[in-house]
Amino acid sequence: MKDDLFFLMSLTRVKGLGSIKIKQLLRVFETAENVFKAQKKDLEKISGKIIASEIKNFNLFHLAEEEMNYAQRNNIGILSFLDADYPMKLKYVPDMPVILFSKGANKILSARQSLSMVGTRMMTSYGKKSVHKIIDGIQAYDPVIVSGMAYGVDTESHQKALDAGLKTIAVMGTSFTQIYPQANQKLADRIVENGVILTEYWSYEKTDPRFFVKRNRIVAGISDGTVVVESGIKGGSLTTAEMAFSYNREVFAVPGRIDDVYSMGCNELIRKNIAQALLEPRQIPETLRWKKPEKEPETSSRPVQTSVFKDLSADEQSIYDFLSRQGPEHLDIIALSVQMPVSKTAQLLMMMELNGVVQSLPGKRFRVL
Repeated sequence: MKDDLFFLMSLTRVKGLGSIKIKQLLRVFETAENVFKAQKKDLEKISGKIIASEIKNFNLFHLAEEEMNYAQRNNIGILSFLDADYPMKLKYVPDMPVILFSKGANKILSARQSLSMVGTRMMTSYGKKSVHKIIDGIQAYDPVIVSGMAYGVDTESHQKALDAGLKTIAVMGTSFTQIYPQANQKLADRIVENGVILTEYWSYEKTDPRFFVKRNRIVAGISDGTVVVESGIKGGSLTTAEMAFSYNREVFAVPGRIDDVYSMGCNELIRKNIAQALLEPRQIPETLRWKKPEKEPETSSRPVQTSVFKDLSADEQSIYDFLSRQGPEHLDIIALSVQMPVSKTAQLLMMMELNGVVQSLPGKRFRVL
């Protein structure tokens, strides 16, 4: 008997059916299996005639079965966006991957404090020094460092994080059948032992240059903020920064000389007000409102959430008070009631959920805990 994950994986293989439309279908039909069993006329109301036909004519279920067997043989985890271990922050990205494949400690995927660090593959000594200064400066906050395991700034960020005793997440633009670049195989092994490697690509998918651009939305969406260390005037790092900005995440850029080709991208992000100039590492925890981990709880009997509630901002308190009175409510209604933009309300709710104050429910509804 096939389970829900099998049918959800199969649904992602339907031609023309992306994550946004899959979520719409699941809101109506509740499970992926029900989507496949639905009448064509009912599917057409949600997905249109072309995709409805693709769903009804789908005959590649063996791909999901083969991938599940491959994952089991190679100790690869399979996460759907419905799973508790799926990265919490990534759930707020509109085009998030429905399925992720992972190796390592999945529990850090929803770490309360995380930072993406990206930059050019042609890292200079200035870039390397900046990576080290940033990670040394925020080490006390015990953040998870996220990057893409590419040459240059990515590799240096992963290695420095591990050397500093921090956890790190590598988001690949390839499947687990091909670690890229191959020179980072030892780094990949080290990350699996002290973090997580993620990819959305299936074992049979051949590497495509477009995959590396697409994976940037995961790098941008999985963290509280993104730091661009060095970048030319064009490149994947700028794409990651722009994606993070569009997701209402904080973006930082390390400024450089105006005639330095590998600082032009950072300087341009600052000029466009997409990123704030990162002059000191302390800007990161101050801006993201990080807290240093407590060494020991004051008393074992102290309620876990007491200190959290004391630290609610005025806007968060408004949301909390409304949900306390109203009960479970839809995101749009919450935003309207507290008189805040939906994007800002969603961001605040995400942080409140990570802090154990509210819980997300199906259909973009939330309730207090």
